[in-house]
Amino acid sequence: MESSTRYEMTTSFKEVNTMVEEVLFDGTVIPTTLHPEINYVVVGIIAAVIMCTISVVGLLGNSAVLFIILKYKEMQNITNYFIANLAITDIALLTICTIPTCLFSANIIKLTDPVCKTIQYMQFSAVQATCCTLTAMSIDRYYLIVHAVKSRQTRTTRKAVIINVVIWIGSFVIHFPVFILSKLKDDSCQMSFTGFKYYFLFLVLIMYVIPLSVITACYANILVIVWRKTSAGTESAQAHERSIRQKKKTTRMVFLVILAFALCWLPIHTFNLTIQFQEPPQTTHFIVIMNVFALCLSYANSCVNPFIYAFTTATFKKHFKKVFSLRLAESDTSAGAKDDSVSGYRKVAKYDMSSVTCDTKV
Repeated sequence: MESSTRYEMTTSFKEVNTMVEEVLFDGTVIPTTLHPEINYVVVGIIAAVIMCTISVVGLLGNSAVLFIILKYKEMQNITNYFIANLAITDIALLTICTIPTCLFSANIIKLTDPVCKTIQYMQFSAVQATCCTLTAMSIDRYYLIVHAVKSRQTRTTRKAVIINVVIWIGSFVIHFPVFILSKLKDDSCQMSFTGFKYYFLFLVLIMYVIPLSVITACYANILVIVWRKTSAGTESAQAHERSIRQKKKTTRMVFLVILAFALCWLPIHTFNLTIQFQEPPQTTHFIVIMNVFALCLSYANSCVNPFIYAFTTATFKKHFKKVFSLRLAESDTSAGAKDDSVSGYRKVAKYDMSSVTCDTKV
């Protein structure tokens, strides 16, 4: 009879932090039988610092992205609506998963079964929403470039909003079994039943392999079409050179976001698949530690997107500067630096007068 296996997406971090807690809170010493060459306390502390840093940077960056898109009318286009949905998925993942994990590791709050179910459910749903949004962005890019004329009448911001809503509803429905199956056991969230490894394989397929396959197909076709248009050198193409250049920049930005997702989530999926299909399943201390940092890398994906937008998109870069310059000026004023604050506000006012252009059809 096939033995049952388990999956715990947030457990490995808890396991290492349990070692840290023994030293930090109980004053005990890590057993030397674990591994003489590995300082588990240092590993746990580093992981906790990384996780908390990811949470702070990710929440600030993605909140700024949402603020910019909602506040500035010229930023409210189809591509940016998908970007806004990505920001929401990242905020949800950071709020529901990484912050509670930091609190659990510090014994500030206690992990309960309802909290365990909610965290696991929201984590899977948020990751599913992320990869579905990236897939939708790739299909949208393909449709815009390959069927440029037809897309002018069919691509609307209203459809983008509807797609985002459908993505969230579908993600919650698909992963509802995770909420039912997740249980609190040995201070960690686990899903354990006979044949679980096949269910986990299904999860990896729908959350990683299938979306990336669709994305790859879209971008392969995009590259072919762009190469043909560039090689043709027609008068029509030359007349629309600026529009084509803008489309290429946006497509490159979307590709970088997708590439970051693929690279950040590859290690954690690889580790977990390896563990699930080992006969018998094994979890050595080395695997636990590597899984911890693979988990940190997957969560890091939730804070890199704002940097990609800022460095690859001129309009986002301008608005990021505007938002954070305003915050800095307000901070100077509240500190009572009268002369400096006036100067700061003059700089902001001067910046506000600069024209900001954006192709709202992108």
